[in-house]
Amino acid sequence: MGSSDEKLSQFCRDTERYHKWAAFVLLVIYLFLNNSINAASDWTELSRDSNNSTSLWEPYLWEYSSALATALLVVPLIYFIRKLDTYAFGVRTWLLWHFAFASLFSIAHVTFMVAFRELCYLLSDKEYDFGPIVSEFFYEYRKDLWGYITLITFYYIMMFSYRRLIGEASVIREHDAPVEVNGARGDTPTSGMPDNLLVKKLNREFLVKLSDVYWVEASGNYINLHTVKSTFPLRYTMKHFCEHASEKGFIRVHRSYVVQSTLIDNIRFEDSGDGTLTLLNGTEVPVSRRYKDALKARLTPAA
Repeated sequence: MGSSDEKLSQFCRDTERYHKWAAFVLLVIYLFLNNSINAASDWTELSRDSNNSTSLWEPYLWEYSSALATALLVVPLIYFIRKLDTYAFGVRTWLLWHFAFASLFSIAHVTFMVAFRELCYLLSDKEYDFGPIVSEFFYEYRKDLWGYITLITFYYIMMFSYRRLIGEASVIREHDAPVEVNGARGDTPTSGMPDNLLVKKLNREFLVKLSDVYWVEASGNYINLHTVKSTFPLRYTMKHFCEHASEKGFIRVHRSYVVQSTLIDNIRFEDSGDGTLTLLNGTEVPVSRRYKDALKARLTPAA
């Protein structure tokens, strides 16, 4: 591979299936470390009061219940944020949706947090008092709103950095100047899917031939373009890719997979109607019975 940047990029692609879990684990570790510090600070402040009747475990329960509620909510929250990003909203609508998400997140966070505290206090000889509901909720809402802004800001920065690291593809527009691809100049088509895709990776830009893409895989609001050596994410829906790239030889074989028909080596079908398709590079791609007839018709020579 050569440079350390290329090795890091390849490592990220090879371990991609572990990234979500790794990010979640790191977030949980951060939440509990941060809230442990907050609990220790709370206890220090409470200890300065000679009339303090708070037990040592209580500040930790308060903080850990908040961390636990956040950890439980962050997975569905990121899921809905990714869904939101699949739609082409204006800035105002996009902000309104995030405001709605932040509000729902805060309501759920406070509900889970208080419920967990109440449950733990039931097992002790003390009573838990959340305080005046309206004022305490808005106090928590203010913190949750800032936490939400911090979370999504970090999320978008990480996603942008990650895509630039592994190399993000984009459809070439008319205003994009042609760049070199293996020493040749690329042409910019005016309609449909172009012959070349522009890839931005770290501080470089280069072209990837669409004909070098063996198979395409759906990945949220992106699709992953797989060549022999690399994988490049493209912000495109699978439906639109199939419509625009059909004339380039691509055919859908599964709800989540598209292959280059000229690069198919063999296909095996099971009695159920599902099958497995093997490409010339040895990659195996599942074939759904739903797309079986269309695949056979596409591969059958015209009479």
